[in-house]
Amino acid sequence: MNDTVRWLLEGDVSIQYQTHSFLLNSDFAVCGQLQRRIEHEGFGERLVSCRNPSGHWGLWYYQPKWTSTHYTLCDLKQLGLSKDNQACREMVLRALDECQGDDGGLNFAKRPMPSDIAIDGMFLDYASYFCAEDQRLDKIAEFVLTQRKSDGGFSWDYQSIHGDPHTTICVLEGLSTFQKSRQHHILADAIEGGLRFLYDRHLCIDEDTRFTKLSYPYRYRYDLLRFLEFACVAQIPLNEHIEQALMWLISKQKHERWNLELIHPGAVHMQFESVRQPSRFVTLKALRILKHFRNISFI
Repeated sequence: MNDTVRWLLEGDVSIQYQTHSFLLNSDFAVCGQLQRRIEHEGFGERLVSCRNPSGHWGLWYYQPKWTSTHYTLCDLKQLGLSKDNQACREMVLRALDECQGDDGGLNFAKRPMPSDIAIDGMFLDYASYFCAEDQRLDKIAEFVLTQRKSDGGFSWDYQSIHGDPHTTICVLEGLSTFQKSRQHHILADAIEGGLRFLYDRHLCIDEDTRFTKLSYPYRYRYDLLRFLEFACVAQIPLNEHIEQALMWLISKQKHERWNLELIHPGAVHMQFESVRQPSRFVTLKALRILKHFRNISFI
Protein backbone atom coordinates (compact mmCIF):
# COMPACT_ATOMS: atom_id res chain seq x y z
CA MET A 1 0.00 0.00 0.00
CA ASN A 2 1.53 3.33 -1.03
CA ASP A 3 1.48 6.66 0.81
CA THR A 4 -1.29 8.09 -1.35
CA VAL A 5 -3.63 5.21 -0.54
CA ARG A 6 -2.81 5.58 3.17
CA TRP A 7 -3.67 9.27 2.85
CA LEU A 8 -7.01 8.40 1.26
CA LEU A 9 -7.76 6.01 4.13
CA GLU A 10 -7.28 8.90 6.57
CA GLY A 11 -10.17 10.75 4.91
CA ASP A 12 -13.94 10.73 5.29
CA VAL A 13 -15.57 7.33 5.70
CA SER A 14 -17.02 7.67 2.18
CA ILE A 15 -13.47 7.97 0.84
CA GLN A 16 -12.39 4.99 2.94
CA TYR A 17 -15.26 2.92 1.56
CA GLN A 18 -14.54 3.76 -2.06
CA THR A 19 -10.80 3.24 -1.60
CA HIS A 20 -11.38 -0.25 -0.22
CA SER A 21 -14.01 -0.99 -2.86
CA PHE A 22 -12.41 0.46 -6.00
CA LEU A 23 -8.66 0.44 -5.32
CA LEU A 24 -7.95 -2.32 -2.80
CA ASN A 25 -10.64 -4.83 -3.81
CA SER A 26 -11.31 -5.49 -0.13
CA ASP A 27 -13.78 -8.19 0.82
CA PHE A 28 -17.51 -7.65 1.14
CA ALA A 29 -17.46 -7.54 4.94
CA VAL A 30 -14.95 -4.68 5.06
CA CYS A 31 -16.67 -2.67 2.33
CA GLY A 32 -20.14 -3.30 3.74
CA GLN A 33 -19.16 -2.16 7.22
CA LEU A 34 -17.67 1.06 5.86
CA GLN A 35 -20.63 1.75 3.59
CA ARG A 36 -23.09 1.39 6.46
CA ARG A 37 -21.17 4.06 8.37
CA ILE A 38 -21.55 6.71 5.63
CA GLU A 39 -25.10 7.58 6.71
CA HIS A 40 -23.99 8.13 10.30
CA GLU A 41 -20.59 9.83 9.97
CA GLY A 42 -18.83 12.66 8.21
CA PHE A 43 -20.04 14.05 4.90
CA GLY A 44 -22.86 11.54 4.54
CA GLU A 45 -24.30 12.23 7.98
CA ARG A 46 -24.11 15.98 7.43
CA LEU A 47 -25.93 15.79 4.10
CA VAL A 48 -28.63 13.44 5.37
CA SER A 49 -29.18 15.67 8.43
CA CYS A 50 -29.90 18.70 6.20
CA ARG A 51 -33.20 17.15 5.15
CA ASN A 52 -36.24 19.26 6.04
CA PRO A 53 -39.44 18.10 7.79
CA SER A 54 -41.11 18.27 4.35
CA GLY A 55 -38.77 15.50 3.22
CA HIS A 56 -36.93 17.78 0.83
CA TRP A 57 -33.42 19.09 0.93
CA GLY A 58 -33.35 22.80 0.12
CA LEU A 59 -36.71 24.20 -0.94
CA TRP A 60 -37.87 21.74 -3.60
CA TYR A 61 -36.62 19.20 -6.11
CA TYR A 62 -34.43 21.66 -8.00
CA GLN A 63 -34.46 24.80 -5.84
CA PRO A 64 -31.93 26.10 -5.01
CA LYS A 65 -28.71 24.92 -6.63
CA TRP A 66 -26.91 23.09 -5.06
CA THR A 67 -28.86 22.35 -1.88
CA SER A 68 -32.01 21.04 -3.57
CA THR A 69 -33.28 17.49 -3.26
CA HIS A 70 -32.00 16.66 -6.76
CA TYR A 71 -28.40 17.69 -6.20
CA THR A 72 -28.29 16.30 -2.67
CA LEU A 73 -29.35 12.90 -3.99
CA CYS A 74 -26.61 13.21 -6.63
CA ASP A 75 -24.08 13.93 -3.86
CA LEU A 76 -25.24 11.05 -1.67
CA LYS A 77 -25.05 8.58 -4.53
CA GLN A 78 -21.54 9.83 -5.32
CA LEU A 79 -20.50 9.31 -1.68
CA GLY A 80 -21.53 5.66 -1.96
CA LEU A 81 -24.47 5.77 0.45
CA SER A 82 -26.24 2.42 0.70
CA LYS A 83 -28.77 1.73 -2.06
CA ASP A 84 -31.44 0.91 0.51
CA ASN A 85 -31.25 4.26 2.35
CA GLN A 86 -34.88 5.02 3.13
CA ALA A 87 -34.68 8.82 2.87
CA CYS A 88 -33.21 8.63 -0.62
CA ARG A 89 -35.62 5.95 -1.78
CA GLU A 90 -38.57 7.94 -0.44
CA MET A 91 -37.62 11.09 -2.34
CA VAL A 92 -36.93 9.26 -5.59
CA LEU A 93 -40.37 7.65 -5.40
CA ARG A 94 -41.98 10.99 -4.50
CA ALA A 95 -40.33 12.62 -7.49
CA LEU A 96 -41.77 9.95 -9.76
CA ASP A 97 -45.22 10.38 -8.17
CA GLU A 98 -45.23 14.18 -8.25
CA CYS A 99 -43.09 15.20 -11.23
CA GLN A 100 -43.19 12.57 -13.98
CA GLY A 101 -45.13 13.66 -17.05
CA ASP A 102 -47.11 11.60 -19.50
CA ASP A 103 -44.14 11.59 -21.87
CA GLY A 104 -41.92 10.06 -19.16
CA GLY A 105 -39.80 13.15 -18.48
CA LEU A 106 -39.57 14.91 -15.13
CA ASN A 107 -40.63 18.49 -14.48
CA PHE A 108 -38.86 19.74 -11.36
CA ALA A 109 -40.14 23.30 -11.84
CA LYS A 110 -43.16 24.62 -9.97
CA ARG A 111 -44.92 25.55 -13.20
CA PRO A 112 -45.84 23.59 -16.33
CA MET A 113 -42.86 23.20 -18.65
CA PRO A 114 -41.03 20.47 -20.57
CA SER A 115 -38.49 18.40 -18.70
CA ASP A 116 -34.79 19.22 -18.87
CA ILE A 117 -33.01 16.29 -20.55
CA ALA A 118 -29.88 16.81 -18.44
CA ILE A 119 -31.98 16.55 -15.27
CA ASP A 120 -33.69 13.46 -16.65
CA GLY A 121 -30.26 11.91 -17.19
CA MET A 122 -29.00 12.77 -13.71
CA PHE A 123 -32.21 11.54 -12.11
CA LEU A 124 -32.04 8.29 -14.05
CA ASP A 125 -28.52 7.80 -12.69
CA TYR A 126 -29.34 8.07 -8.99
CA ALA A 127 -32.88 6.68 -9.29
CA SER A 128 -31.50 3.55 -10.98
CA TYR A 129 -29.16 3.24 -8.00
CA PHE A 130 -31.66 3.78 -5.18
CA CYS A 131 -34.84 2.40 -6.83
CA ALA A 132 -33.73 0.17 -9.69
CA GLU A 133 -36.86 -1.96 -9.42
CA ASP A 134 -39.31 0.86 -10.24
CA GLN A 135 -40.71 0.33 -13.73
CA ARG A 136 -41.38 4.05 -14.17
CA LEU A 137 -37.67 4.48 -14.84
CA ASP A 138 -38.25 2.71 -18.16
CA LYS A 139 -40.48 5.60 -19.24
CA ILE A 140 -37.73 8.11 -18.47
CA ALA A 141 -35.17 6.15 -20.46
CA GLU A 142 -37.59 5.71 -23.37
CA PHE A 143 -38.32 9.43 -23.42
CA VAL A 144 -34.66 10.42 -23.25
CA LEU A 145 -33.88 8.12 -26.16
CA THR A 146 -36.42 9.99 -28.30
CA GLN A 147 -34.42 13.18 -27.75
CA ARG A 148 -31.18 12.07 -29.41
CA LYS A 149 -29.82 14.64 -31.82
CA SER A 150 -28.56 13.70 -35.27
CA ASP A 151 -24.95 14.07 -34.06
CA GLY A 152 -25.53 11.44 -31.36
CA GLY A 153 -25.53 13.92 -28.49
CA PHE A 154 -28.30 15.19 -26.23
CA SER A 155 -29.32 18.72 -25.28
CA TRP A 156 -31.57 20.49 -22.81
CA ASP A 157 -32.53 22.74 -25.76
CA TYR A 158 -35.36 21.08 -27.66
CA GLN A 159 -34.90 23.47 -30.59
CA SER A 160 -31.20 22.79 -31.07
CA ILE A 161 -30.12 20.39 -33.81
CA HIS A 162 -26.90 19.64 -31.91
CA GLY A 163 -26.09 17.98 -28.62
CA ASP A 164 -24.16 19.69 -25.86
CA PRO A 165 -21.48 18.07 -23.67
CA HIS A 166 -23.19 18.81 -20.33
CA THR A 167 -26.49 17.15 -21.20
CA THR A 168 -24.74 14.35 -23.07
CA ILE A 169 -22.53 13.27 -20.15
CA CYS A 170 -25.52 13.41 -17.78
CA VAL A 171 -27.53 11.18 -20.11
CA LEU A 172 -24.63 8.79 -20.68
CA GLU A 173 -24.27 8.28 -16.92
CA GLY A 174 -28.00 7.80 -16.47
CA LEU A 175 -28.37 5.31 -19.30
CA SER A 176 -25.31 3.38 -18.16
CA THR A 177 -26.57 2.99 -14.58
CA PHE A 178 -30.07 2.15 -15.83
CA GLN A 179 -28.61 -0.40 -18.26
CA LYS A 180 -27.19 -2.47 -15.40
CA SER A 181 -30.70 -3.65 -14.58
CA ARG A 182 -32.25 -3.44 -18.06
CA GLN A 183 -30.02 -4.90 -20.75
CA HIS A 184 -31.13 -3.69 -24.18
CA HIS A 185 -29.23 -3.06 -27.40
CA ILE A 186 -31.00 0.30 -27.88
CA LEU A 187 -29.33 1.58 -24.70
CA ALA A 188 -25.93 0.41 -25.91
CA ASP A 189 -26.51 2.13 -29.26
CA ALA A 190 -27.44 5.40 -27.54
CA ILE A 191 -24.36 5.26 -25.31
CA GLU A 192 -22.16 4.57 -28.33
CA GLY A 193 -23.75 7.51 -30.15
CA GLY A 194 -23.21 9.84 -27.20
CA LEU A 195 -19.57 8.85 -27.01
CA ARG A 196 -19.19 9.37 -30.75
CA PHE A 197 -20.56 12.90 -30.29
CA LEU A 198 -17.83 13.63 -27.73
CA TYR A 199 -15.12 11.98 -29.84
CA ASP A 200 -16.13 13.94 -32.94
CA ARG A 201 -15.66 17.15 -30.93
CA HIS A 202 -12.27 16.00 -29.62
CA LEU A 203 -13.77 15.65 -26.11
CA CYS A 204 -14.67 19.37 -26.27
CA ILE A 205 -11.25 20.21 -24.83
CA ASP A 206 -10.99 23.59 -26.58
CA GLU A 207 -14.59 24.67 -26.05
CA ASP A 208 -14.36 25.84 -22.42
CA THR A 209 -11.32 26.19 -20.15
CA ARG A 210 -13.37 24.72 -17.29
CA PHE A 211 -13.51 21.40 -19.14
CA THR A 212 -9.84 20.83 -18.30
CA LYS A 213 -10.15 21.83 -14.63
CA LEU A 214 -10.39 19.19 -11.92
CA SER A 215 -13.72 19.75 -10.18
CA TYR A 216 -15.89 18.00 -7.61
CA PRO A 217 -18.84 17.77 -7.29
CA TYR A 218 -19.49 17.81 -11.03
CA ARG A 219 -23.09 19.08 -10.73
CA TYR A 220 -24.55 19.09 -14.27
CA ARG A 221 -21.31 20.14 -15.93
CA TYR A 222 -19.08 18.20 -18.29
CA ASP A 223 -15.33 17.99 -17.85
CA LEU A 224 -12.53 15.60 -18.79
CA LEU A 225 -12.33 13.96 -15.37
CA ARG A 226 -16.05 13.22 -15.49
CA PHE A 227 -15.68 11.77 -18.98
CA LEU A 228 -12.84 9.52 -17.83
CA GLU A 229 -14.75 8.37 -14.76
CA PHE A 230 -17.72 7.50 -16.94
CA ALA A 231 -15.50 5.60 -19.37
CA CYS A 232 -13.99 3.69 -16.45
CA VAL A 233 -17.26 2.81 -14.72
CA ALA A 234 -19.01 1.93 -18.00
CA GLN A 235 -15.95 -0.11 -19.06
CA ILE A 236 -15.55 1.65 -22.39
CA PRO A 237 -12.64 0.06 -24.28
CA LEU A 238 -9.43 2.09 -24.35
CA ASN A 239 -9.08 4.17 -27.52
CA GLU A 240 -7.10 7.16 -28.76
CA HIS A 241 -9.56 9.64 -27.23
CA ILE A 242 -9.43 8.05 -23.79
CA GLU A 243 -5.65 7.78 -24.14
CA GLN A 244 -5.43 11.52 -24.80
CA ALA A 245 -7.55 12.24 -21.73
CA LEU A 246 -5.41 9.89 -19.63
CA MET A 247 -2.27 11.78 -20.59
CA TRP A 248 -3.97 15.00 -19.52
CA LEU A 249 -4.94 13.43 -16.19
CA ILE A 250 -1.42 12.16 -15.53
CA SER A 251 -0.02 15.62 -16.29
CA LYS A 252 -2.19 17.06 -13.49
CA GLN A 253 -0.56 14.86 -10.83
CA LYS A 254 1.44 16.60 -8.11
CA HIS A 255 3.40 14.43 -5.69
CA GLU A 256 1.10 11.46 -6.43
CA ARG A 257 -1.99 13.51 -5.61
CA TRP A 258 -4.36 15.72 -7.57
CA ASN A 259 -5.50 19.18 -6.50
CA LEU A 260 -9.06 20.45 -6.63
CA GLU A 261 -9.00 23.20 -9.27
CA LEU A 262 -12.62 24.31 -9.54
CA ILE A 263 -15.80 24.46 -7.47
CA HIS A 264 -18.95 25.36 -9.38
CA PRO A 265 -20.46 28.38 -7.57
CA GLY A 266 -23.79 28.14 -5.78
CA ALA A 267 -25.40 27.49 -2.40
CA VAL A 268 -24.10 24.35 -0.71
CA HIS A 269 -24.81 22.36 2.43
CA MET A 270 -21.04 22.34 3.02
CA GLN A 271 -17.76 22.49 1.15
CA PHE A 272 -16.20 19.06 0.85
CA GLU A 273 -12.71 20.37 0.04
CA SER A 274 -10.79 23.54 -0.83
CA VAL A 275 -9.57 24.74 -4.22
CA ARG A 276 -5.81 24.57 -4.87
CA GLN A 277 -5.40 21.90 -2.20
CA PRO A 278 -4.87 18.15 -2.64
CA SER A 279 -8.28 16.56 -3.11
CA ARG A 280 -9.08 13.09 -1.83
CA PHE A 281 -12.16 12.92 -4.05
CA VAL A 282 -10.27 13.84 -7.21
CA THR A 283 -7.26 11.69 -6.29
CA LEU A 284 -9.49 8.67 -5.64
CA LYS A 285 -11.21 9.12 -8.99
CA ALA A 286 -7.88 9.57 -10.78
CA LEU A 287 -6.40 6.42 -9.23
CA ARG A 288 -9.53 4.41 -9.98
CA ILE A 289 -9.32 5.51 -13.62
CA LEU A 290 -5.60 4.72 -13.87
CA LYS A 291 -6.10 1.35 -12.17
CA HIS A 292 -8.69 0.44 -14.78
CA PHE A 293 -6.97 1.71 -17.91
CA ARG A 294 -3.32 1.26 -16.87
CA ASN A 295 -3.83 -1.93 -14.83
CA ILE A 296 -2.10 -0.41 -11.79
CA SER A 297 -2.34 -2.38 -8.54
CA PHE A 298 -2.61 -0.72 -5.12
CA ILE A 299 -2.78 -3.91 -3.07
